[in-house]
Amino acid sequence: GTRQTGFSGISGSRWRDGRPEGMRERRKMMERGIWLLRHGDIVRGGQRRFVGQRDLPLSGVGHRQYARLAEVMAEKLAKTPPKAFFCSDLSRGIECADMLRRAFRPAGGKMPVIADRGLREISLGAWEGLTKEEVEKRYPGALDERMADLAGYAPAGGESFEMVQRRAIMALARFRMNYPDGILVVVGHAGLNRAILADYMALPLRDVLRIPQEYACSVFLENR
Repeated sequence: GTRQTGFSGISGSRWRDGRPEGMRERRKMMERGIWLLRHGDIVRGGQRRFVGQRDLPLSGVGHRQYARLAEVMAEKLAKTPPKAFFCSDLSRGIECADMLRRAFRPAGGKMPVIADRGLREISLGAWEGLTKEEVEKRYPGALDERMADLAGYAPAGGESFEMVQRRAIMALARFRMNYPDGILVVVGHAGLNRAILADYMALPLRDVLRIPQEYACSVFLENR
């Protein structure tokens, strides 16, 4: 299942030795899950344009967001430090993962940051760098077609949400195979993270854009 930061609940737990049995079980799960984060705010320029896999850097706001988030994560996971930090091979992901790693003083220097293409943002192909108006002008009706079939529609040269979900889940399985125990931290992107969360919540991909993904947000995924 998924757990938003700060959530805790032991409803329905049985008590044993003065402590809720469900709490012990949850604590064990919390020691083997995945923290899924989104990168910080990026430099976009003036008009809003489709980003996709364009390698845009963090903005000053993004750096400040991750400086705060890194300290929060280091404090939260002080007793169960991550085994590794994973991110896409886009610079904004690598920079955020490295900021997280360095916050785990002094152990951070021994924690690997692993960049993996499987964690790249959804590719929007020919739409990348264009505004919505420019996409509509060059590819009339394409935006409506995508919204009508978020799961299966792929822009020219790009990916559908089904495609990005498949490669993202395969990447997570690969990471867990290499690190079977402990906490993993994954820095992803809005579209990629939504695809992962839709899979964890058994949510149809037609509803994928309803999943919130603010810059520098974090969600805990319990092992399945």
